[in-house]
Amino acid sequence: MRGRAGESVVLLARVRAGEAAAAHAAIDEHWNAGQSPFALVAGTHLARLQVLRPPGRRFRRPPREHLLLAADFDGKLADWLLALRAGAAAPLDAVLGHCAFYPGTAEPVAFVRWVLANRTPVGFSVIGSPGATVPEVSEALALRAELAVFVEANQRRTPAEQRAAWKVWRQA
Repeated sequence: MRGRAGESVVLLARVRAGEAAAAHAAIDEHWNAGQSPFALVAGTHLARLQVLRPPGRRFRRPPREHLLLAADFDGKLADWLLALRAGAAAPLDAVLGHCAFYPGTAEPVAFVRWVLANRTPVGFSVIGSPGATVPEVSEALALRAELAVFVEANQRRTPAEQRAAWKVWRQA
């Protein structure tokens, strides 16, 4: 995503040999059970974390698993990474700790440097409103929900009654 609202990041980091199952388990424990640590970072639109296993091919060595972290968010990448690191240090270390050369979250500069070293270019974004911030999208969704309630409550009224109800609703 490019534009005033923010950026995107796609991280592909090699999982150390034999640690894919442990990385899966850490994702299940920290990301799939309850609230996602990504929700702790204000401005996060979409985020995904998973272990990818490439399809088997006829090579001498089996293909290596990689960890995918992908996110669209408001603001600058460095700010978002530092907020993610601050808000989700333990879950990040539990999962990313299975990746090659992961330095941990204890040192902010080393953490950001590692993410940037494993970053891959973003090809596209699935954000439906790329110019909108998370609060703007949340406000629009809340208005849509309120409007749906209004429409349902007033669908059997005459046009004149609907206009009168609309005027009252808009002033509330």
